[in-house]
Amino acid sequence: MAEVGSKAPDFTLKSHDGKAISSAELRGSKWVVISAYPLAFTGG
Repeated sequence: MAEVGSKAPDFTLKSHDGKAISSAELRGSKWVVISAYPLAFTGG
């Protein structure tokens, strides 16, 4: 489990418009909020 204040590992995801964006691109330039919904779309 991640600890508050710890750094996130590098990852790449698609933005809302389908463009690939990596965490490395954002590092140091601005604040980033990562939100996850572990039960979304699982039926549970």
